Amino acid sequence: MGKRYLDEIDLMRAFVILGVLTVHTLSFFNVLNSDGTPGFYTLGALITATHFTRETFMFVTGLVLFTTYLQQDPFHPLPFWRKRFQLIVIPYVVWTLAYIAFVALLTPGFSWTWSNLVPAIIHNLLTGNMFFLYFLVVSMQLYLIFPLLLHGVRKATKYHVHILVASFVLEICLMWLNQNVFDTLTPNGWPKWLYDLYTYRDRNLLMYQFWFVAGGVLACHYDQVAAWMERHRKALFVTLAASLGILFGHYFLERLVLHDGEDDAELVLQPIMVPYSLMVTCAFWYAGMAWSKRKDLPGWRAFSRFVRVASQTSFGIYLIQPFPLYAMEVVMDDLDGRGIPMWLHYALLPVAVLFSYFSSMLAAYILMKIPVVSYVVGRRAHIRRHRSEAVRQAA
Repeated sequence: MGKRYLDEIDLMRAFVILGVLTVHTLSFFNVLNSDGTPGFYTLGALITATHFTRETFMFVTGLVLFTTYLQQDPFHPLPFWRKRFQLIVIPYVVWTLAYIAFVALLTPGFSWTWSNLVPAIIHNLLTGNMFFLYFLVVSMQLYLIFPLLLHGVRKATKYHVHILVASFVLEICLMWLNQNVFDTLTPNGWPKWLYDLYTYRDRNLLMYQFWFVAGGVLACHYDQVAAWMERHRKALFVTLAASLGILFGHYFLERLVLHDGEDDAELVLQPIMVPYSLMVTCAFWYAGMAWSKRKDLPGWRAFSRFVRVASQTSFGIYLIQPFPLYAMEVVMDDLDGRGIPMWLHYALLPVAVLFSYFSSMLAAYILMKIPVVSYVVGRRAHIRRHRSEAVRQAA
């Protein structure tokens, strides 16, 4: 397959980032519930079901990278690194500093001395420990080794199925180790470098290797797999429904029978999340392909414009989300403190999700249109545009 634009990825980005905001909003609402209540278990099950977003974003990142560069021969690593790191390092540094300042402003008695700020800045830049910046840390690791991955995928064409199966099995094993071995260790007295590797293993590229491999293999056989998916779309959605039922059953088994804690039951990096997230990702991909065939029809144009904007701003939404999420938390804390009825508490949940989503989208859209400033949301805005482009943008 030659280099081409995948319209279906736009829909995936638009709605997976909505899923991200949903996870974080659900998590806050559940903090307001008492553990052991029906409402707590219900939201806990929904949080677990929406935890596919991390894996799906990793898959999309891999698919887009391989689709873009698969046919570029010869591939030049230096221009690739310069372009990719420019669009991710700048936002990573800027938002790390912004988050540190944000947290400091909310912390009574915070010391603004350099002796306090410099260690905090260095630590958070090295670990991606502020809010949700782990995704950028994993992406930078992927960019670093992508030339080797690209070379391997090109050379091993005959063994793509074997590689995919082996990668899937390895992913299951890694998730089992994470849940049943790593989580039980006590890292007291470990060397700092080993302690950091253990503590921040959720931002280690190896933990997500299957999703990048799957994206690369799909890029090599895109049309064949898409045709196969079209023929088996009913089986896909039946399997998805069965996977969701199994996931809910697994959650309630851990909570009500095995009496595991909520953190263990909701854990993203656990074995059951691999096949479940794969089914959800495939469903989103198929939905994106179905939309791409209708996107220019009269009845779909408004929705298609929304998808384009949501896709273009998805990275910015991800970076900006802590601020509207905090505003939402302040409002909900105040309302719950006033003793609002429980039905109103839950009725405000979708409102909170949409507020966080669209306010982040608006802020990201504004930033991406400002030259130079647009780099903080991973976009390039040109100071001068061709006249026809300017007319199109205005329209």
